[in-house]
Amino acid sequence: MNPREAIFYAAFGLYCVNMLVGVIAHLRLYHFGKAHHVLYFVVFVSAGLATAASFHPALLLTLAALALMPKSRPWTWKHPVCAGLGLIGYGLALSARM
Repeated sequence: MNPREAIFYAAFGLYCVNMLVGVIAHLRLYHFGKAHHVLYFVVFVSAGLATAASFHPALLLTLAALALMPKSRPWTWKHPVCAGLGLIGYGLALSARM
């Protein structure tokens, strides 16, 4: 695996972990507090690095969804929609790799 692929897969993995944390928080199974926000920042930076390292247009959807995430308040329909759109962006970029 070359470094560009490693960056992409690491960013995708972090995104999935952050989504899992979000689902757990949404279901009120655990309260992560500020750790969720720190993880979001790491996910946003890693998504930018993945886009720069191995550009695919679908990753722009992921970046847009992540950029809109702070504007979408938790417990509204917009928050999971943004998360889902970001996952779709990664999914499209991932499917192009196969």
